[in-house]
Amino acid sequence: TAWCHPILFQRIKAAKAQNPNLKIVNIDPRATATNEIADLHLPIKGGSDVLLFNYLLVQLADQYALDHDYISQYTDGIEAALAAARADIEQGDVTVRLGITAAALAQFCQWFIDTPKAMTLFSMGVNQSGQGADKVNSIINVHLATGRIGKVGAGPFSLTGQPNAM
Repeated sequence: TAWCHPILFQRIKAAKAQNPNLKIVNIDPRATATNEIADLHLPIKGGSDVLLFNYLLVQLADQYALDHDYISQYTDGIEAALAAARADIEQGDVTVRLGITAAALAQFCQWFIDTPKAMTLFSMGVNQSGQGADKVNSIINVHLATGRIGKVGAGPFSLTGQPNAM
């Protein structure tokens, strides 16, 4: 975000300055300037985005953090999504497959669970990969499962193209 979306990055930085309790997690295999404002950097292995968000979805379900009213009113297929997510995370040690520590993974999940509003900003590394549809789907699933979508300060947000293309 700092490199490819500098105007938006400055707005996020200003929001963080106004609200020091705002948690920012940078999910990126690289250490970039975005880490300047990040409370947590998750340098996951390339191509493991789906695994990360599938793990989060399972944690949300296991810790009773799903919004069942929202799910029943606005979604369908939660059982299939959870079954697929569980099958994915059962393929081996998630932390090894992600390339991050168990403490960092637990912190990420707990912050998401504890936060009534969450935004997931993602860019072309997610959108334009060979697994782009699966990656975006896994991100949207956690927002739908928690009702953190379609309201101020909550939802998945695709940062498409360079700032001048937006």
